Amino acid sequence: MSRDTRSSVASGTLWSAIDRFGVVLLQFVVNLMLARLLMPSDFGLVGMILIFVALSQTLVDGGFGVALIHKVDASSVDYSTIFFWNILFAITLYVGVFISAHWVSEFFRIELLETLLPILGTVIIINSLTIVQRAILRKSLNFRAIAIADILSYGGSAVVAVVMASVGCGVWSFVGMYLSNALLSVLLFWSLSSWRPTPQFSFITLWQLLSYGGFLLVASIMQDLCTHIQGVVIGRRFSALEMGLYAQAKKMDEVASMTVPAVLCQVLFPIYSQLQSDKRRLCSMLGRNIRMVAFVIFPLMMMLIIVAEPLFIWLYGEQWVGAVFYFQILCIGGFFSALYNFSYYAVAAVGRSRELFLWGCYKWGMLLILLLVGASVSMLGVLVAMVVSNVNIWLTNSLLSQRYIGYRVAQQCRDVAPALAISIISGGMMFGLYRYLTLHWVVCCLLFMLFYVGVAWMCGCSVLRDIRNFIVSYKRI
Repeated sequence: MSRDTRSSVASGTLWSAIDRFGVVLLQFVVNLMLARLLMPSDFGLVGMILIFVALSQTLVDGGFGVALIHKVDASSVDYSTIFFWNILFAITLYVGVFISAHWVSEFFRIELLETLLPILGTVIIINSLTIVQRAILRKSLNFRAIAIADILSYGGSAVVAVVMASVGCGVWSFVGMYLSNALLSVLLFWSLSSWRPTPQFSFITLWQLLSYGGFLLVASIMQDLCTHIQGVVIGRRFSALEMGLYAQAKKMDEVASMTVPAVLCQVLFPIYSQLQSDKRRLCSMLGRNIRMVAFVIFPLMMMLIIVAEPLFIWLYGEQWVGAVFYFQILCIGGFFSALYNFSYYAVAAVGRSRELFLWGCYKWGMLLILLLVGASVSMLGVLVAMVVSNVNIWLTNSLLSQRYIGYRVAQQCRDVAPALAISIISGGMMFGLYRYLTLHWVVCCLLFMLFYVGVAWMCGCSVLRDIRNFIVSYKRI
């Protein structure tokens, strides 16, 4: 990696980290406050229909925004075409949401959803107004502006949610949070971006971008549908209480396993796209990224599995202790979910969107099958299905990167093996300290981290050098 590229990645990662961790911290604090102001069933009720919010996020982060980033010589016509197309597509989706509200209410046997869903669904249209601005800022690696917009918009919506929950609005607090976040995002992104749409629309441009971004958009929508269909299945098969416990456990798992990878993937996709014609450098960079993420995430997941119970009680209170077992099982899948998006974006960067779409049909179809089979057995079956699905997604994406980039699955396993082995050894040490010597869980976590880093240093793990070089890059910013 050249010095300029390394500096761009480091700078982008810094601001993307500020963005991601800032929002995650706000979400974490607000979630703690709402968990003490609302009931687990309120979380479960929203979790049943959160799939529609996920669709709105797919419009923001999905296919055509990625296509604009991937296209080296994107013009004003390209940007305006996608702007108007996404608004039209968002309105179409919302009409479907509005029409299906009554059916959804009857399906879950909860009358409130018939009113809740059409109002919550408006965020699909609102979020479509920021797609192009966000893509332009990402393409220019201006993650500073993105961080400002995301943090301020979520901060404002967090205040709305807490105030509404405090005055007894219940589940409507979540609706207020999502709506205010979407509106504030529009105001901020339009203020921070100088681009404005012009009355131009080209079907030729739309078709060109559709050939790349269309596959990714459909794949992303399908991914969100299948990922969040668990809320539909659990909400129908089990109670709102169990859905709330599961939603809280899953949220905690995603914060731990996917926050750091999401930061890096957001920054790295434009860099991967710049390297699309040099697969040797792309392969080398992909391996380095995966090694660093595994070194950070693997010990974190191991540590959380061991101290899950006291951690949940300390954070959320005794009423959420039922989510502990759910969380521990999901953390096992977190070892794989932390890695699989790197291969996905690397394959997308070399223009293989059609292949990603076709294999996406397989991945998310398998998730749906596993979920339905697991739900027919028990909640444990659902949890096991999610873990197996994560393994399948990781393996599929890794095989795709092996075929189209040259980063072999066996090499990836060798790259992450040191972090996994040291995490298991450190986890065994920590489990003994916590269970048999009855040390406080916070003390055990500190000893775990010291032991983990110490063993890695004594073994001379090459990833330490990768991390050191990455940190040095910040000095050149």
